[in-house]
Amino acid sequence: ESIFSRGNRGTGTMIVTAAGCLLVAAPVAVAFVASPSPLTRTETVVRGIDVNAWDYTWERQSPSIPLPKDVDEESGPQPFTITQAQKDVLERDGVVHIPGALSAEWLEHLRALTDHQVDHPHVWASPGVASGLYDYIQRNIWTTNDGFMKFLYHSPVASILAQLGGASESVRLTTDLLMVNPNKGFKWHQDNQNGPISFDDALRWWVTMDDTPRDYGAPVYLRGSQHNECVDEDAVFVDVGDGDLPKYRSDLLEFRPKAGDMIVWHARTIHKIDGPESQDWGRAKRRVLGGTVAIDNAKYIDKQKVEFADMGRHALKDGDLLEDPHFPKLWPKFDPQEKVARLDRGSVGRSLPGFTRMLAAMFSFKTMQQFNSWGNVLKVGPKDESTSKAPEPSSSTESSTSQQQQKTAQASA
Repeated sequence: ESIFSRGNRGTGTMIVTAAGCLLVAAPVAVAFVASPSPLTRTETVVRGIDVNAWDYTWERQSPSIPLPKDVDEESGPQPFTITQAQKDVLERDGVVHIPGALSAEWLEHLRALTDHQVDHPHVWASPGVASGLYDYIQRNIWTTNDGFMKFLYHSPVASILAQLGGASESVRLTTDLLMVNPNKGFKWHQDNQNGPISFDDALRWWVTMDDTPRDYGAPVYLRGSQHNECVDEDAVFVDVGDGDLPKYRSDLLEFRPKAGDMIVWHARTIHKIDGPESQDWGRAKRRVLGGTVAIDNAKYIDKQKVEFADMGRHALKDGDLLEDPHFPKLWPKFDPQEKVARLDRGSVGRSLPGFTRMLAAMFSFKTMQQFNSWGNVLKVGPKDESTSKAPEPSSSTESSTSQQQQKTAQASA
């Protein structure tokens, strides 16, 4: 599978500019030429990873990493029990911590996939790596790496999301994101790159492969902020002193997940993560696979703005049911025809029609609003924030429903 379709590839650069705002650049394939011969790797290295796009892998990857034993590749996701208390926490707080979402076997499997990916980077990771924001970051990795596709088909992740989202018909993936070491952190924001679905249909998730370091890297959420009435749907970074956000900023939830734990939240819930002051994780690691799913009969929404998760070769129109191999069904079981389409060379993944669709939305008002918000990162002093650490999970009935959550040291932004 090539970058766009059978054997066609090339590079280009996309730059979106809004006055006084962050420039965002990403390489995109625009030339239709045969794949060149493999190139000698250069010394274009950032934090140990080559950032020369011509040296990256362009093809679909299928690492020889076996699934955990006893996994039937014809079956759906493995079961996992979610309690009513955990569902209630998500509804009330806008976020819930699920300890032990991955067994030891699934955890080692996902680590092996991730380490292999970092060692064999795909070209779609090049902009994020070159930025230095992450040691490695790649969106929609399920479309380029068969191992991540199988992980989403068979691991307990989709079972957990189905229960927390109250699914009765289906859970579909709208985007995923592999992230390794957020060197600069990510200040207060909402997630709005969720694919072509509404906020009401979106459920965010994040599973970590490493314990949280002692001094940084803990995700922090504004409890209940999914109910805020001031953050526009096109905003990314927010000022927590604006609108009705001050009523949430005094009650923060800080999570310190361990390897194999999962965090699930509403897409509108405001949150942040602080990286190390040195902007280098050193010997520590934060390997995370996250993304967004659509619950039940979600509809395809033409948001009239750039959606990096929506660059596939599909014919969906605004208002259509989100039923297409580019947004694969994960629960209660994968769709066999969608799986065939995914494995068929060039049928699923980024495409010229998808790139054209994104380009058409590049300079829309909503896109400008979205990128303009990147300049609105507010650094709040320690005296302005107090953090509630989520209670330590019990062995089998963990929830964030402790009656009195202990106030901890004030968080610094």
